[in-house]
Amino acid sequence: MAATTDLFGLQETDLLLDKAQARLAEIEDSLAETEELLEARAELEAKESIVDGIRTQQKEAEEVAEDVRAKAAEIEKKLYAGTVKNPKELQDLDADLRSVKELVARREDELLAILEQAEAAESEAAEVRAKLDEIEGDWKAEQAELLVEKRELEPQAEELRARRDGQAAGVDRSVLSMYDNIRARKGGLGVARLERGMCGGCRITLPVSIMQRVRGGGGVVQCVSCERILLN
Repeated sequence: MAATTDLFGLQETDLLLDKAQARLAEIEDSLAETEELLEARAELEAKESIVDGIRTQQKEAEEVAEDVRAKAAEIEKKLYAGTVKNPKELQDLDADLRSVKELVARREDELLAILEQAEAAESEAAEVRAKLDEIEGDWKAEQAELLVEKRELEPQAEELRARRDGQAAGVDRSVLSMYDNIRARKGGLGVARLERGMCGGCRITLPVSIMQRVRGGGGVVQCVSCERILLN
């Protein structure tokens, strides 16, 4: 009976240790960046890449527009400087100026469209950035809570391991091996109480001879169905 009682006490410690270790494993998994956070960060990178691309187009469009404006200014200066006297040349310069000014207008329209695209893209990026900041803030707050819980649980788990080692040292090696084997196969429960003639583990009604052996303290007695070690 003493051996069975010792095993039951060991099992209580094992169950507490199992719970602590399972929670520590959950915390460890939760300390990684969440899928939501990774997706938000990737979305922001994509939006910022679009903004960068549009800004590159804007710079190129500004350079082209400036070149065309400079060409228009050059023609206009030549046209009104009074250095050209030939009517045909003046007519050609006037036509060139009108053509270049039309080109300037088109380039400026294109530049305006690009600026509008850039503004819209930056607005979208700002929204995603705000969303990311919120997600990241919540994640960091949760991380802080998890780390506090982890720091509290780790010494508790160590204490339970030490207690477990002490309890296991007082149990017969063969009985301990049997218990560990059953516990591994039966969801962490290697010992079950005898309850109203039934095994507390699998709830089967036990033969009278088994019940008598358990109640009489006749060494280690196992359930005929689930093989758990029985305790009165």
